[in-house]
Amino acid sequence: MNSIKKKLKSYLRDKNQIVCITCYDASFGKILNDLRIDIVLVGDSLGMVIKGDTTTHNVTIDEMIYHSSCVAKTKQNFIMMADMPINSYEDSDIAYLNSRKLLDNNVDIIKLEYQDKHQSIIKKLVEENIPVCGHIGLLPQIAFEKKDLRIYGREAEERDKLIRQAKDLEELGVDIVLLECVHAEVTKEITDSINIPVIGIGSGESCNGQVQVLYDILGISNNPPKFSKNYLKDADSVSNAIKNFSNYVKKIKY
Repeated sequence: MNSIKKKLKSYLRDKNQIVCITCYDASFGKILNDLRIDIVLVGDSLGMVIKGDTTTHNVTIDEMIYHSSCVAKTKQNFIMMADMPINSYEDSDIAYLNSRKLLDNNVDIIKLEYQDKHQSIIKKLVEENIPVCGHIGLLPQIAFEKKDLRIYGREAEERDKLIRQAKDLEELGVDIVLLECVHAEVTKEITDSINIPVIGIGSGESCNGQVQVLYDILGISNNPPKFSKNYLKDADSVSNAIKNFSNYVKKIKY
């Protein structure tokens, strides 16, 4: 597990932008592996793009284990991250048991949607040498109303909370922070204030990498977010569409 921490730190040291793309099966996993995508995220977004739901709220840990095991069969060149789905980390013991199930299927790092009440859970996971990504900003697992789907950090109180949470996560020992739909200025403040990688989705370019849902990149999602881009539209193959997204991220200067 220390090799994962070292690899993530190397992106900061070498000032290399991190490319992260979601994946849910072995066929796309092989493409992402061959293109040497940095991080492949088995996301609970599968609730929407695979299962056809409107939220991630019905995704189970067994489904995450199944899809992780599929993607893992292609893993040679990428770090594999997997979401802890809703109701899979209600307390420290449950979180540890479910994290171990994912790691036993060749997952390298687990991601959970962080609220302040999760401090003891993350502390437990870190103590057990389980690499963790802390996800802040928009938290799809607790987004139940349309008003929850917005940019976070516009107001001073929310901005201060996000910056504090990012620092708390670093102090707790997480390996990477993911910002979803965070105001670009707050993204920059967070990235400048902590010494672990910060990757973003819909959060501007002032961070250490970018995350996108694979099906958004390919323009086949039913309801893609406004910040996503269809890279297949100007490409002649799936591989080239993914490569174009990767090249875009790698060229970001920050």
